[in-house]
Amino acid sequence: MIRSQILLVVPPLTSVYIPTRIICMSERADLLQKYASNLPDDRYRNHYVSYARNFLDYADAMDKESINKYLDNLKKEGKSAGTINFAFRVIRTLFNVNRLEWPFRRGEGPQIGQRDEYKPALDPELIRIMVEAAKDGRLDIAPSAFLALSTTYGLRREEMCDLELGDVDLKAGTIFVSTVKHGRQRYHLVPEEIKPYLERHDFSKRYKLDQMSQLFWVVVNGSGLQVLKPKRLGWHTMRRGLIFLLHRSGLDPFTVHHFMRFKGAANRELAMDMRYHASHFVCLEGTRVVTEEAESDKEVFEKHPLLEFWR
Repeated sequence: MIRSQILLVVPPLTSVYIPTRIICMSERADLLQKYASNLPDDRYRNHYVSYARNFLDYADAMDKESINKYLDNLKKEGKSAGTINFAFRVIRTLFNVNRLEWPFRRGEGPQIGQRDEYKPALDPELIRIMVEAAKDGRLDIAPSAFLALSTTYGLRREEMCDLELGDVDLKAGTIFVSTVKHGRQRYHLVPEEIKPYLERHDFSKRYKLDQMSQLFWVVVNGSGLQVLKPKRLGWHTMRRGLIFLLHRSGLDPFTVHHFMRFKGAANRELAMDMRYHASHFVCLEGTRVVTEEAESDKEVFEKHPLLEFWR
């Protein structure tokens, strides 16, 4: 009697990605809505929501593999290390708010090496050339106004886009900046040197982020600095340069941090000062907002490394 034998051929195991938790369209909307409702109701809410939405649109599932794939895709798109790190933190908050298990252990997030960072700052001589172009009338009203704001206060692109007519009070000599990244909202004094450039600008006109980026290159081209066009530059290069120069001007660190509207403090020695910095004063006649905090700007303006270009 001959018994037939059946040989089972088992294919070799391969590493197949199986999503641990597939998310449907309706669930994506719920996750995003819960994340958005947890954010402060300010001008920059949409900025954070956009990062969470992009991840949910890209991801197959709410798991570690999907997060890593998304971050790798951002890197392939040429996003900076800082942007990738920011996206990672947004996703982590998205998970926490929705009470989903966070798949990363402490220290497993994207590591930003010094070689990965590209944080250019404009040399003061280049900024001086741009300011001279504004003073000589080679720049139009809008580019001149935003150049004045950028060189004086180091405003971020988003902060310049969000300036409204009521934020600029030239009669009182103040400007109110509502900061991004949950930094400190505060009033600033407007120095006499830049008032003429702000007076001519219509702050009721709104700009989108891409339009504000284009205005930076309008300044570059109008200043005869076309040689800079191959560089990855923008308004933030002004901010970095200003911060660096303010720290070298002899101002104490607390004054610099306060002027640049940073959230918290850079070190523990300043943390308590920043935590207890007053925003209102209680008086016999009621409560007043501390526009007087802008008075500290006078000390900064005396040593401001770029303001002298406008004189």
